[in-house]
Amino acid sequence: MVLGVAGALTGLVPSLHVLALCLAVLGAAAGLVVLLRGRGPVRRTAAAGLVLSLAAAAVVVVVTAAARDDVVTDATGDAPGQVPGGVAGEESPPAEPAGVAGGTRPSGAPEGVAVTGCGELGASATATATATATVEVTNTAQETRSLAVAVEWMDAADAQLGVGRAVARDLAPGQSATVRVEGTGVGGAVACRALELAPT
Repeated sequence: MVLGVAGALTGLVPSLHVLALCLAVLGAAAGLVVLLRGRGPVRRTAAAGLVLSLAAAAVVVVVTAAARDDVVTDATGDAPGQVPGGVAGEESPPAEPAGVAGGTRPSGAPEGVAVTGCGELGASATATATATATVEVTNTAQETRSLAVAVEWMDAADAQLGVGRAVARDLAPGQSATVRVEGTGVGGAVACRALELAPT
């Protein structure tokens, strides 16, 4: 009977369901043995213990099933299988990567840099034409540092026309700065992109 009561109480805690089930099985086995071999009032106590042990086993099964059926939500509050911030089964639009003016990011574009503007592209086809790119640089390291950024300008065939460099100085961890990068000999460029970001 004691094992049946202990199993029933322990079965209310989902994390202890294995222990509760063991106590319930032991209580039922002990109650059954005493019920079959005992006499008089001992048999009544054994019968009560057997009933309590079976009830404890039922409590364990019900509590465990209820714990499994709970809907677990992630940090965004969305249900499993649901697109974050959307409806389950609905495709979210692809994120717009940074690194190239115009919203596309080439493979291998450096982390911590986003080109926000390429100046007036294609305005002049002369070999000596210059352009200015606007770049946002972010220090992703854990210490203050200066970062040098390189930007390349490309023609319609994606061939490199020229490269320019600039430095964002003394950026604290997580801090961003906007820098202007000038390129020479980039007449006829149709796009620009971040080529490299390195500490100086």
